[in-house]
This record gives sequence, C-alpha cells and structure tokens, in this order.
Amino acid sequence: MSVDTLNANRNLIIDITPAFPFQITALSVAGRQLVLARDHQWGVWSGNLPLNGSDATFNKTDVLQPSLALETTGDALSISELSAFTGKRLLEATATVSQRPPRDFTLNLNRRAVPVNVLHNWGWPTLPLTGNANLKLQLRGQMTAAAPLKPSLNGALQVQNTTGQMLTQSLRHGEIVATPLP
Repeated sequence: MSVDTLNANRNLIIDITPAFPFQITALSVAGRQLVLARDHQWGVWSGNLPLNGSDATFNKTDVLQPSLALETTGDALSISELSAFTGKRLLEATATVSQRPPRDFTLNLNRRAVPVNVLHNWGWPTLPLTGNANLKLQLRGQMTAAAPLKPSLNGALQVQNTTGQMLTQSLRHGEIVATPLP
C-alpha cells in the first residue's frame, strides 16, 4: 500500500500502557511517497515522514517541541532528527532501525547542560551526580516482537556534570556496568 501525500495536523496521541505511558500534543505529520505495507507486513518501507508536536510527556518526563524526521528506503529506517526540549535545553539524537527481524537498531544521543538524570524515567538508572551535565549515549539492540527488549541492549553512557565529575556506564545485555567516580 502506498500513500503519495499524508498530512495530519494538531493531533493528540495518547498511550496509557503502564510500562511506558506517553502523550504527544498538537502532533503534525507531513509524509511523502510512503510505502506502508510490503510483502504482507506493515511498516514504513519507503518515503519520508517528519513528525512535530507542541509538547509531550514520555513516561512522566515533559518535553517541548518534540520532532522526528524519518526516512526510509529498503529495509532500514533512518531517523536523522529526534529532538525535544527538556526545560531550556535541547536533547538531540539519531537512530537507525532495521525493518527485518530481529530489527536491529542503534541510537546516538548527545547533549550539553541537560539535567543529569533526564534519562531516568526512560529506563536508565539514577546517576550518582547532581545538577546539569553533558551526556553522550550510544545504544544498540533488537526490537523483536517475540522477545523482551532489555536483554538485547548494549551500549555506553558518558556523563560530565558542571563541577567536572565524570561517570561512564556500560550496558551489557541490559545490565549496567559502572565505572566509579574519581
């Protein structure tokens, strides 16, 4: 199934799943040349799909102006922009997702001077630092329908707060391995 042009403005999206509830307000979508079904499978198999909202809440963390730019050709989704303001600071990330099982993905997030525990409500353990910090998160995993996500996750988080304290944590098969503070 293909859609040449998809426009939707000022929508409200809500998911009340207890494990990760979210809400996006005033969501606008402007998709072009979308192939949404191929080989009897739903997905975004071709085209580009920018999404922008006025504000959102993801698992009890409020953000402003969430934005996502998704492009795809073939078997991989490329998210060239994934951004939102947390307070006065902008979080930015990029990601790729394979559309074929086991749906391997990568996520890279970089940000300066954001609240040190901004990732806590999204599943990262509370960090033993305070204040604002520079963050660099690199994450890999698999989004398989028949298996939990957490055991597939591997990656690293580097954090430096405004007082110069640094922390590096590695994620191996969904479990944190921390490097102690100096």
